[in-house]
Amino acid sequence: MTEPDAPSATGVRRRRAKRGEGARLREELLAAARQLLDERGESAVTVRAVAQRVGVSTPAVYLHFASRTELLHGVCRGVWDRLDAYMAEAAAAAEDPFEELRRRCAAYIRFGLDHPLHYGLVAAGPATEATAQVADACFRELHGAVRRCLDASLLEGDGIALTRAVCACLHGAVSLLLLQSPAVWPRDLERYAEDVAAVACAGARHHADLP
Repeated sequence: MTEPDAPSATGVRRRRAKRGEGARLREELLAAARQLLDERGESAVTVRAVAQRVGVSTPAVYLHFASRTELLHGVCRGVWDRLDAYMAEAAAAAEDPFEELRRRCAAYIRFGLDHPLHYGLVAAGPATEATAQVADACFRELHGAVRRCLDASLLEGDGIALTRAVCACLHGAVSLLLLQSPAVWPRDLERYAEDVAAVACAGARHHADLP
């Protein structure tokens, strides 16, 4: 006997997924969670609410996400997946590796401030597999830019250590504003991003001169 389809929050009965359609259901769950996050904030994103919006049972959500935190971070990771392309686009017009690094740094800060809720959830929330993937991806991209500067003799020192220091500057620049009300943020956020990126890169350049 075939079980009936599960009703959605709107009363529309959703067709049960066929074998092999799990990936599509996972994307539907992420889309529903993203809508709830954008519409009503983090507190609205619960496993039950997402299940109701998609039209599946709560246990069906847990088949794809072990916890509510994993579900939230899955949503955020979808946004952060675009960070690599965002930084690459910003660096495309750079004339040398050092300018590329500076442009990537400024793009990182702008991205974090453009997506404050997502940034806070992933960068400052509980550690999950999603946060580790985000951190690894960001570090690899910036480390690649630092390595190109080292290869061109535009920086000196250990690439990993320099990248960690640069990342600390960028994360601090974003987190500093996220801890405050947007009402007191600098009016010119573009200038803010450029200034911090310039200082971070200048510090990396002069690192070898420090005692």
